[in-house]
Amino acid sequence: MQQLNLISGKTKEEIAIDFIREHEPPEGYYVGISGGKDSDVLKDIVRRSGVKVSFYYSATGIDPPEVVRHLRDNHPDVVFKRPKMSFLKELQIKGYPCRIARWCCDTLKKNPTADIDLSHRIMGIRAEESRARAARKDNPEYYKGLHIYKPLFYWLEWEIWEYIESHNLPYCSLYDEGFSRIGCVVCPFLCHGIKGNLLKHMERWPKIYVAFEKAMKKLFDNYLCVVNPRSGAMNYRRETDFETFINNWYRGK
Repeated sequence: MQQLNLISGKTKEEIAIDFIREHEPPEGYYVGISGGKDSDVLKDIVRRSGVKVSFYYSATGIDPPEVVRHLRDNHPDVVFKRPKMSFLKELQIKGYPCRIARWCCDTLKKNPTADIDLSHRIMGIRAEESRARAARKDNPEYYKGLHIYKPLFYWLEWEIWEYIESHNLPYCSLYDEGFSRIGCVVCPFLCHGIKGNLLKHMERWPKIYVAFEKAMKKLFDNYLCVVNPRSGAMNYRRETDFETFINNWYRGK
């Protein structure tokens, strides 16, 4: 059971619902859905708040198939928005992404929903997830013409799972397989050597990695060097063979 806030005398669940109702815009909210546990809780809380809302999912094309299945089976009211170009095709134009220059986040996640005329957007961002997220401004946050609301910002992971269990919410099957966080199958943030999460992803979704390495081989063979430094690309000629090149990418070098 969630603890009461000593000042308000309410639970985080009640505080979140009140917050959403308090800031409801006349045109309604945009709610970003990822298919992960946090967005499952967010969607249910927004629904319970009774506000005007539309749910959107940026279908990157490299998300786990289990996530897509979970959304289609349990959340038919979520609108799928797809990028203009697939990740593998964009790879040939922008070069490969890396941890400090993740162009893929913009083209696959942000850009597909940029044309939606709803500037008040609710996101399932939690401070506990990373230092970068914890450093973000408190509610509400104004960013590039958008009003960003984070009603779950101070929720802890155990509170997310407690909510799911107490409200009997369906969730992605990958959590029961030992995946603690769910995101793109191919991601620069998995580059911590061949071991660990990267190896787990490669074994779980081998066909996606076969397609990815095929695209990277084409990139290597063409000696592509992208001028834009934000692309994360480098001069591939410094590596003499593809195996060294792809392993360096996997290791984040």
